[in-house]
Amino acid sequence: MFEGVPPTEFHPTLTFALDLADKLIKLAAVALGGVWTWWNYRKSRTYAQKLDLQLTGDVFFKDGLYVNVAIVLKNLGAAKHLLQSEGTSCEIVAIRKDLSKEEIRIFPVFTLHDQVEPGESINDHVVWRIETRPADIVWLRIDLRVVSGKVEWNTTSMVRVEDNPAEH
Repeated sequence: MFEGVPPTEFHPTLTFALDLADKLIKLAAVALGGVWTWWNYRKSRTYAQKLDLQLTGDVFFKDGLYVNVAIVLKNLGAAKHLLQSEGTSCEIVAIRKDLSKEEIRIFPVFTLHDQVEPGESINDHVVWRIETRPADIVWLRIDLRVVSGKVEWNTTSMVRVEDNPAEH
C-alpha cells in the first residue's frame, strides 16, 4: 500500500487523518473548557453559602445604657450578591432578669449598599440608646438578617449587660 513512498514522507491519507485528529482534539479541548467555565459560573451563582456575617456588640453607660453594634459582611463567592433592603435588618432584643424579652429596635442595615462584589467587604455601624431601665436588663440579643435573592443569612450575638458602676 505504501510502495514507492520514501520513509521520511507520510502518505497523503495519513497526513489528512492526523490533521483531522489534531483539529478534533483542539475543538474538544475548547468545548470542554467552555463547559467547565459555564459550570463554575452556574455553581457560584446557585450555591448559597457565599456570604460571611460578622456581628459584634457591646454596651456602655453614659447618662443611660447604649448599645454599640458593628456589622461586617464579606462576599466569599465568585459572583456578586444583590442585597434586598426589604428584610435586611438588625434587631435588638432586651432580656430581663425574669427572662422576659422586649424588642428594643429593628433598624435597616447596609442602606448605602445594594450589592456586594466578589471578595468585597462592607460594614455598618450603629449606636443606640436603650430606653428600658438598665437595672432590669441582663442580656441584649442582636439578630442580623441579610437577604439576597431567595437566600437569607442570619446570625445572632449575645451581649452581657453588667451593672452600671456609676449607680453603686
